[in-house]
Amino acid sequence: MPDPTTLTLYCEPCPRCALHAWQRIERGRLLWTSEWRCDTCGFGAPEPWNRSEGQGRPPEEVRAALVVAEGTVLLRVGGAGGAGLRLLRDALGLTMQELLTAVRDGYDATPVEARFLTGLLSGAG
Repeated sequence: MPDPTTLTLYCEPCPRCALHAWQRIERGRLLWTSEWRCDTCGFGAPEPWNRSEGQGRPPEEVRAALVVAEGTVLLRVGGAGGAGLRLLRDALGLTMQELLTAVRDGYDATPVEARFLTGLLSGAG
């Protein structure tokens, strides 16, 4: 007789669950991490399936959590004294429409994105 198979079903976040997110600059790269946590239902960390990580601009849900937690810094884009369009596109993967909006209105960067982009601009001369 074969061994019984164990199946683990994970619950979904409850209304009190919170998405925690943070960014960092490491070895010249912009990195992000997010995880779900809840003291009420127990969903989330430290379980590895509740953690996401990546490089560059985070997904919108993660970026929204970063903005709520840390706020934004308005960066002027293009023109004299503004961040370079190519640098912004390459570093954050912005679409052409997002770049046009950034030129018109500025770019609302998270504080870590602002430090990252400032460092890239300084390095580029």
